[in-house]
Formats: sequence, structure tokens, C-alpha cells
Amino acid sequence: MAAKQPASPKPGGPVGLLLQAYLHGQFLAMLAEDPRMRANEADAVHKMRVTTRRMRSALGSYRSFVAPEPAREVRDELKWLAGILGEARDAQVMRSRLDALVADQPAELVMGPVQQRIDQELHGEYKSAHTVAMKALNGVRYLRLLEQLETLVTAPGFTPKADRPAASSAGRMLKRDRKRLHQAVREARRAGSEEQQSEFLHEARKDAKRLRYAAEVAQPVRTKGSSELIAGAEHLQKILGEHQDSVVSREYLSRWGAGSSGAGQNGFTYGLLHALEEKRGERARKRFRKAWAGFPRVV
Repeated sequence: MAAKQPASPKPGGPVGLLLQAYLHGQFLAMLAEDPRMRANEADAVHKMRVTTRRMRSALGSYRSFVAPEPAREVRDELKWLAGILGEARDAQVMRSRLDALVADQPAELVMGPVQQRIDQELHGEYKSAHTVAMKALNGVRYLRLLEQLETLVTAPGFTPKADRPAASSAGRMLKRDRKRLHQAVREARRAGSEEQQSEFLHEARKDAKRLRYAAEVAQPVRTKGSSELIAGAEHLQKILGEHQDSVVSREYLSRWGAGSSGAGQNGFTYGLLHALEEKRGERARKRFRKAWAGFPRVV
């Protein structure tokens, strides 16, 4: 399964070709990760998940240039696949994060089988999620998605707007997605509680990814401006990812700590780790405010 390589996009050429070329590249990247997923290679889950997100995001940002169907269905199916892969990836990330945090603590502050519990529970979550992912990759729904993607990148079904100049059209899409990110950040600033702010910052992270991927689509015809947006959005995304990981890790630690006494264990270390993760979240919020103050505009 390999779709024909589309022609290289030009600044004055059709924006539809720009989108098609990007989708084609991501589709090939997704196909390349398939055998690595089946071999359970370490970073395969992450890389395949990223390709699905990139394609789904690009189809969302540039949706006015592609016929609603089957593009909408493909986006829904990419969301389904990314969600399944995400369960396995999230367990990987959390285990690595908490393992490192425990390893950084003095031995006398690690009371009880903390490391064993982290590894046992999160490895179990990963194994279960990976089994579900492999079942999906061996299923009819995934094969149908691959067929839909091959058709989409070969003959996208462009709208009349897809004939518009690539550089200027992509610029309008980037301005729209940056405005969307700005609105998400504004909502986070207005949040009445830390919990609400965390929810809004998580949404801002998603919007930063969307802007980053939209800029990746535009990069061949808007080199300088797109490169700045990609770097800025990626930096913002990483900071907000650190914040979100601190939120999720605290949920695990609270649950384990609350259950430790019933299991005859000492909950001290879980409380210590929770406090450290809370500080990491605070630092991430401060870094985010600084990064947003210098975030590039669309020119």
C-alpha cells in the first residue's frame, strides 16, 4: 500500500496540493510505524500516534479545502486510533516520569514498595493498552482506515477553494488557529480555580499542537514565518505537556497514597512525591506565562 507522491507545492500554486503533499508524507510515516508497532518497539506507539494526530489536525485546520465527506469520517477514525494508541503511550510516559522521580529521592525517604507499585500498575496498564492496540491494528476497522487514507491522499476530493494560492491561503488558516490558541490562553487566565485552570491549559496545549501542525503544512510555502510558529508552538506544547503530566501523576499518587494504609504500607513517600509534582506544575505554569509573552504572531 503506497500512494503516488504528489507534486511539490509552490507558494503561488494551489493550497490543495500543499495539504495533499503533507498528508501523503504523514501517511507514509504511519505505514512505516505499523511493523514497528507489531514488534513492540519502544517508540513505535508514540510515533504512530503523532502521525495520526498530524493528519487529523491538518484535515481540521484546512477543512475548507477538502470535501466534508469522507474527510470528516477519516478524522473521526484517526481520533479513534489516536485514542487507542494514547492509552498505551500515557502509561509509558507516566511510568518513566515516576520512576525517575523516585530514583531522585534519598533512599531513606522511599518507604515501602513504592517503586514496585509504580512499575507493577503502570506496566500492567501498558500491557493491557498495547493488547487493545494490537487488536485494533489486526481488525477490519484499521484496514478500512488505511484504505480511506490512501484514497484521500491520492484523490482528496478538493473543494473549489483548494485552487487558491497556497501561501496566502495557509496564512489565513494560521491566523485563525493562532486566534483559537489565544482564546484558550485567555480562558485559562480567567479560570477561578487551579483545577479549572489546569483544564483550560490542557485545551491550550491541544490548540498549540493544532497550530504547530498547521504551520508544518504551510512550511514549504511560508518558510520563515512557519518555522517560527512551529518552534514557538512546540515549546509551548512541551511546557503545557509537563504541566499536564504533573496533574495526571498527582492523581495516581493520591490514589496510591490513600490506599496504602489499607494495604499495611506507609503513605509518606506518595505524599512527598505528590508535593514535588505540585511544585513541578507550578514551575510549568510560570514557564508558560513567560513563553506565551514572547509567542510569535502570524505575518
